[in-house]
Order: sequence, then C-alpha cells, then structure tokens
Amino acid sequence: MRVSVLIICCLTITYEILSQELKLDSVFNNLKYRSIGPFRGGRANAGTGVLGNSLTYYMGTTGGGVWKTSDAGQHWINCSDGFFKMGSVGAIAVSESHNNIVYVGMGEHAPRGVMTSHGDGVYKSTDAGKTWDNMGLKETQHISRIVIHPKDPNVIWVAAQGALNGPTEERGIYKSTDGGKSWTRTLFVNNLTGASELSLDYHNPDVLYAAMWEHMRTPWKVISGGKGSGLYKSSDGGVTWKIIHQGLPEEKGKMAIAVSRANSNWVYALIESDSQQEKGGLFISKNSGKNWTRISGDHRFLQRAWYYIEITLDPNDENTIYILSGGTSGTFRSLNGGKDWERIRSHHGDYHDLWINPENSKNLLLTSDGGSEISFDKGVHWSRIDNMPTAQFYRVTTDNMFPYNIYGGQQDNSSVKIASIGIGSSGISESDWTSSAGGESAFLAFDPDNPVKVMGGSYLGSIELLDTKAKVGTKVMIEPNLYLGLAARDMKYLFNWNAPIVKSVHEPNTYYHGAQYLLRTRDEGISWEVISPDLTANIDAKQGKGGGPYTVEAVGAENYGTLSYVVESKHEKGVIYTASNDGRLHLTRDNGTTWKNVTPKGLPETLINSIEISPHDRGTVYLATTRYKFNDYTPGLYKSTNYGKSWKLINTGIPKGAYTKVVREDEKRKNLLFAGTVTGMYVSWNGGLNWSALQLNLPITPITDIAISHGNIVVATQGRSFWILDDLNILRQYEPSNEGTLYTPVPTYIANWSSSFNSNESKGIELLRGVNPANGMVLYYSLPPLEKETELTMTILDEQDNIVNTFSSTGNKNYVSYEGNPPKKPVLPKNIGLNRFVWNMRYPLLPGIPKVYIEGSYSGHQAIPGTYKLILTYDKKSFETKAIIQANPFYNLSKAQYQAYHTFMSSAATSYREMTDMTNRLNEMNKKLKSLLSEMNPEEHNELLNIGHKLSQDLTSWDATMAQRLSKAYDDVENFENGFTAHYLNLISESDSSIPKITEGSKSRKVELEQEWAKYKRDAENLLKGPVQAFNGACQEQNVGVLFVK
Repeated sequence: MRVSVLIICCLTITYEILSQELKLDSVFNNLKYRSIGPFRGGRANAGTGVLGNSLTYYMGTTGGGVWKTSDAGQHWINCSDGFFKMGSVGAIAVSESHNNIVYVGMGEHAPRGVMTSHGDGVYKSTDAGKTWDNMGLKETQHISRIVIHPKDPNVIWVAAQGALNGPTEERGIYKSTDGGKSWTRTLFVNNLTGASELSLDYHNPDVLYAAMWEHMRTPWKVISGGKGSGLYKSSDGGVTWKIIHQGLPEEKGKMAIAVSRANSNWVYALIESDSQQEKGGLFISKNSGKNWTRISGDHRFLQRAWYYIEITLDPNDENTIYILSGGTSGTFRSLNGGKDWERIRSHHGDYHDLWINPENSKNLLLTSDGGSEISFDKGVHWSRIDNMPTAQFYRVTTDNMFPYNIYGGQQDNSSVKIASIGIGSSGISESDWTSSAGGESAFLAFDPDNPVKVMGGSYLGSIELLDTKAKVGTKVMIEPNLYLGLAARDMKYLFNWNAPIVKSVHEPNTYYHGAQYLLRTRDEGISWEVISPDLTANIDAKQGKGGGPYTVEAVGAENYGTLSYVVESKHEKGVIYTASNDGRLHLTRDNGTTWKNVTPKGLPETLINSIEISPHDRGTVYLATTRYKFNDYTPGLYKSTNYGKSWKLINTGIPKGAYTKVVREDEKRKNLLFAGTVTGMYVSWNGGLNWSALQLNLPITPITDIAISHGNIVVATQGRSFWILDDLNILRQYEPSNEGTLYTPVPTYIANWSSSFNSNESKGIELLRGVNPANGMVLYYSLPPLEKETELTMTILDEQDNIVNTFSSTGNKNYVSYEGNPPKKPVLPKNIGLNRFVWNMRYPLLPGIPKVYIEGSYSGHQAIPGTYKLILTYDKKSFETKAIIQANPFYNLSKAQYQAYHTFMSSAATSYREMTDMTNRLNEMNKKLKSLLSEMNPEEHNELLNIGHKLSQDLTSWDATMAQRLSKAYDDVENFENGFTAHYLNLISESDSSIPKITEGSKSRKVELEQEWAKYKRDAENLLKGPVQAFNGACQEQNVGVLFVK
C-alpha cells in the first residue's frame, strides 16, 4: 500500500533512542565539519619519494597524518584518514623493490615543547597508501626513521626515539623479518635513550649505523644528551651492535649518522656536544666507522640541536653532503666533502628531512615546518606549499563581521585572519585570508564588533597592536628586554610561549596580558600596570635555563611559572580568572585589587590550558588541564559551580590517552559542552557528567581550541588548519526520540557564494581551497524506519500560506533527459535517523520543451527575506516549524524592492509556465493527430484527412512560433532563430540577478512579450475552440474512434 506523506514548510527530525553503546557519530552521521584552511603548509618531519616514479611522493605531518602527491607536488591528498588513530608522523619509507609497500613511523622525531603530540607505532600499506594497518610498537611514541631492506620489504628496521616527556622502556632499534607482524628489539641503552637516526649500507644490508640519543623534555627544560648518547654499528643485520666512538667527543647530545650510498667506507656524523667548549660539529669516518675526524664546527649546523641535527648524503657522490637546520635558508650543501658550504633556499624554513632520488641526484624532496617541497634541479626551484591545509593553530577567536572572520597564530608562520565564507566564490581561497597581529604563538584580542585594531603576541612577551586599515602595527611590549639566553628566574617578566592576551568586554581600550603577573593596559599598550602578585607556583628550581646539558634553549617555550590562560567574566565587571602552566588557578572579583587561589584541591602539577566561564551561570566555571609534558595522557576536565570554591572532575567517557586541551559551553543550551582532545572532539549534554565522541568527518588531529560563534563550532587543530561545524543548532535541539523530528533551521542569509557543501556527498574538504557553507537553507529531519512505499513530502509556505515549493521522496519517474534540459528536481532522502536536505531557497523549477535546447535558466526565482513555514508529512503524521530567510547584509535593498522582484518574477513564471504548457500540449496533440491521419483510409475519410492535414499545418505553424525545434545543442542557438518561449525564458533569466533588482528594461520588455503572448494565446485558444473541436466532431460523426483533444 502506498502512503502519501505531506511535508509543508516545516522541518522535523527524528532520532532513535540512544543506547549507551550507540555512538553519536552514527546518530549525527549527516552532520559534517568543513575544512576552511588556510592552505598554507604546516610542520612536517618526514618525506620520501618513490624509486622509479618521479611524480609520486609521501609527506608525514606532525598532526595531520600522511599526504601523497601523484603530480610532483601540485596537489597533496591525505591518504591516512580513516586508518590512523593519531596524527603525528615521524618517519616514512617506501620499499625500493616493491614500491606499493609503505611503512610509516608515528610520532614526530623533531619534537617541540608545544605543538607536539605522540604517535602509536608503525603503520603499513601494501597498496601505495590506499589502506593501512597498524603493525604494533604502539608504546614507542616517537619514531625517527624506518629502513627497509633494498631487496626484501619484509625485513625492516625501526629507530624508536621513544617517549619525549618521561622514561620508558619502549625505545631503541627494532627489527622485523615478517613485514611488521612481529618485532625484536636489538639495541637498547637505557630508558631515556632512543634512536635518533638509522642508516643502512645499501651495498651490504647487513651493515647499519645508529645514533642513540639520551633526551627528555620536562615542562621547564630540554634535556639533550647524556651518558646514553652514542653511535653504534651492526654488521649482522642489526642483530648485535657495537659502539664506534674513536675520535668523537666524550660529551654527546643529539646526533645524526649517514653512510654514503656512493662509497660505503665513508660515514658522516653530525654531533651535538659541549657548546661552551665547541666540541660538536660534523665528523667523517673513511673506514666504516672505525675512527672519526672532525671536519666542521660550524654553529649553523648545531643550533637548537634537539630540533634539527639532520644529515643527508647524495647517493651518487660521497663528497656531496646536505645538512638541515633552522631558518629560511637552513639547508646547507657541500660539494667537496665538507670544506665549503652553500645555502639552499626554499619556500619555508626549519628543515627536518631530505630525500634524494638514488636514480637522479637533482630530484629532491625537502621537508620542513612548512611541509614538503620537490625539486628537479638540485634545489634551484621548488614546488609550491600553499596547497596543503596542514597548519597548526594554538588558539581560535572570531569577530562579528559578515562573513565572520577566524583568527589564530600558526606555528612556524604568522598569525592568520581568515573568512568563514569565500564571498563571491565557490570556496575559501588565499584572497580570503591575511596575516594578523603578532606571530606564530599569538593570542589575538580585539573588539569583535569593530576589529580595526588587533593586539597579538609572540614569544618572550612581544606584543603588537595592528592597525588593520594601515596594515602595520605598533610594538607595545610592557618594556623591551632581551631575554634570549637567560635563565627564566632572571627574566623580569616571565611569559609563556603562548602568552594570553584578552580585550576587556567592560572597559574600552583595555587589554590584559599574562606574564607571571597579570598586566593591564587602559591605553592600548602605551602603558602597562601590574595588577596582581605572582599568580603561579613560582618554583625556583624549575626556572633555570631551558636547555642542557650541552645546548641552552631559552626562547620561552620552556618558561615555567607563567600564566597560560586569562578570562574575564562577561557577566560581571571585575571578575577575572587566571591559570598558570604549573597548575595554579586564581580569581579576582574586584578587578585585580585582591586575588584568591581557587586551584582544585589535589590538582597535580599541570598545564591549565583553558578556562570557560559558563554563559548561563556566573558562578560556573570549567577547566581543561593537561599533563602530557609529564608523560601522563589522562584527560583532565574540571567543573565548579561556586566560583572555584569546590571542584568536580568531569572526564567520564573521554578515554585515557585523549588528553584534554579545551572545554567550551554552548551559548544557547545550558550544559551542552564541547571538549577538544589530542585525539579529537567530544560532546556532553549534561554538563560534563558523561561525554561522547563527536568526530563525524573531522580527521584525527589534536584539537587545540574551540570557539562557539555565530551558531557554529569553530575548531583549531594541530595539523589540519581550521574546521567549522555549521549545524550547532541541531545539537542544541537534539533530544533522543523514537519519533520523527523536524529541526528548526538557523536563519539563513541569501547567499552571494556557491558551495560543494550543498551535496550530501561532500566530504567537507576540497583541493586547494576551503569549503564554503551550503548556499541554501539546510534542513534536517529525523525518521524512524519507514516502509519502502511510504512517501515523504516537504512543503514550504510563505507568510500568507502560499506554497513556495514542495519536495518528495519519490522523485519524478517521467523525467525526460535531453541536451539543455531542466535539472531534476531534488529528492528528499528517507533514511533511518538524521536526514539532510538543502533547499536552494528558490521557487519550483520552470518547465522545458522536450528535445528543444533553449538558452536560459530553468531555476525558479529566489525566495525573498521573511518567515516561512516548513511542513514534513509521512504516514498521516505531520511536523511543522518556521524558517527565516535573512537579507544579505551586502545588498542595499529595501523590503519594497524585494517584494517588487518577487511580484515581477512570480508573474513572469506564471506566464512562462502557461505558454510552455500550451506549447507542449499542442505539440502532443499534433503528434496524435499525425498518427491518426497516417492510419486513415483515404478512400473512406478523404474529406476528414484534408481537414486533419490543415489542422496539423496550423498547429505546426503555431508551434514554430513558440519553439525552435532545430535547436538541439548548445551552439544551435547561434545558428537558428529562437522561438518565442526562448525569448521569454531569456527575460526571466536576465531579470533574475544575485542582487534581485528589477530594471526598467526588464519591465518594458515584459510588457512587450506579454502583449505578444496574449496574441499567441488567443491563436492557440481559437485553434482549440474552432478547428480542433470541429475535427473532433467530424471524427465522431464518421466513427473514427480516437478523441485526441479534450
């Protein structure tokens, strides 16, 4: 039995009742985040080419997984999404004998104190990156190199650097002889020493060289070097190892080692050692590691050793050496065995990996903090890196412009302001974003209603006030101090790498800046005052120099005892919370006159990464804490309902390992919370009592910050740029139910953009540009299981209950496809659970004349701003809601102008439908007439045949006026004169502008065409009333049994 379902301009969404086991990703499967960019390469640590295929390369990013290009870097496509459980990559290797086999080692090998996450072992692909399997070694956390046997891809060695932030056993050199199914650790030194490099003698694969690195990063210091650091050699395929230190300094930090593929006797080593004694440098052994000679002590090769120390050798020339280091010109090359050096410049800087094609030494893949670049001329020219959305952002905030803009500091680049919509375009491109104030680690603060001036920071307390109109800024640091190289305790003002900056919501021109104290300016940075005591734990023993024992690190990333977050209450003037990176939370309720320590009791030493004051209750506050720098990956979310007097841990549902970075509460629905973790997004509907994953199509990447803004969830990531979930209103309205539900859509602007996101097939990502939101009204409804025969109908009504448009789940079975035909009418999806349908906010499609190509658009005209009614119907059930269309803020149109457009276009559509229907009707009549005449006996019906042929000629003549039936393809309209319907459709098409104004020319042309149509219409009616009826009568008199005209 067929059941008709009427849906009238009302959105209803139905959900099945959730069991505790049901994942929200399956409930909200039609909700999707969209990637907006920017497309500006972020940090990458690993890259490799493919032997025998100079167009294909792989890149391993430090938060965005693995990317592949098949066109030498013109486009990069992620190939690990859906398979990897973590986003940070440290090593990639492709088998030279079987180039479909790829191994990936997880966990970046050049780890920072910030913007670094760990990995989960080794992944393997046997189909060139289409699918992946995890092959174990999950606890190694950071892998620096994978080496594959040149003839047997089942034999592999892994250099496991190990945990960054604490002692662990899972580090050293591992070997597998069965393609990663099982592993044997063959070299282990101690629980702080991992393998920083591994090099294979390709002429004798039993010979390997390894660099072992004793290291650890505490929250306050980079420890690089110790008794565990050393160089090792194996001559039995990595089964056993021996130390090769003859001629090397006793003090060893991080090291790199490489054996020449051109000459196996030559081995180079780059060694961090005692920098005060200048013992480090580049060493060479010309007898396979038996003894060593120092050939360079160039400081450029050793700077920030923990982050660099990378060496690559030309596989075809033992005298050509590449050393990777920091800065935009930090790739160095020697052509004479290290005697002289030249700089190689590329598009970015801070380099971490270099692959050289063994078959062509001019073909390079250089990997840096800006991504991977390809050269075919030995580094003279490089492929682009503005085509990968792999940026790492610290924070995110938004303004209130239209479209609203998103702000954040990109690691190893500038800060960014990017539009949420690419206006006038089908995507968000480079023209839609620009740099903003401050630098890579910037907090950004401004008046969201008038963001002309933006205050942004950088490390060591640097601040800039950017004038966005002048496009230049003023340095407004509290006072200039050269802190580089100093111990933290010797810095007058101690700033976090990502030091908080906040603009007051209560006082004009007032900003707050976090050091170890809270600083305030009331004159946009011209002067600052300290308005608090030290608000940190102030542990002197942890405020020394940021690096050792051989290299000092003092650029602020290890500053400990600093404020990490500041938030001012929107509810109450003078209420401010501060958080520190050593686990202290303070509150002032009198604008800084007095302060109270409101740290949760028993809170261990930790980084408090974000504070959220509830938008619904002035006394409720949330904390996101993280202890990953203590090698503790336990989530740490806290809630207080009494200004911090007491606290409750609210982690239930977030698994261990998903350490937390941020928590936010929705502005509209109380207790609707969102949390960002190192593994993705989580949601709670009950104030944090329990959590569920809300990953949807968001790739696995660390979430660093979240903004609830403009009815959207804006997400900052650590490796995949910015993402937006437009459909927050669905989460706000969601209630588990077995019944159907129609959700009220958000007020929707008349769009001046287009988007691939209209389609439910969109994955939320595009090549080379960000994804615009849908440019129609996005309707969501939920359905229980329905019979196959059940029809679902959506009807949209205006304020006078006039039908605007209707849609059905059945589709049009009589649709005729031909060149230039009107598009198919969209069909309502009818799936169990949540359904998504994008109404283009237009009236019904106009009809065409089958097989006739007409130049023009068959789109119905735009619905104008106003309130509409949506009705969804099925199985005698009906759901109703309202929908609002908003005027585009860029269009300077009055309500009267919109109404005039609607009146004109409605009238024109009515006339066009009438003439097209008449044309199609009479043409079908003529076809039947001709068929009838062809079957008549001339001897019996001679007179009737004469009448019929005359009638057919008259119908054909009228039809020729209305339609050019020789026009059947695109350019036919230039060869044949157009029929009258084409002229009228042209009027409609040319009058329907994006900014809907009706010109005097359109009005006068419509009058002319209406006068013509009145004549043609009379002619058609006269045919029907006269000759047609007369012919029918004659047929009946002569017992011709076909009555073809009613």
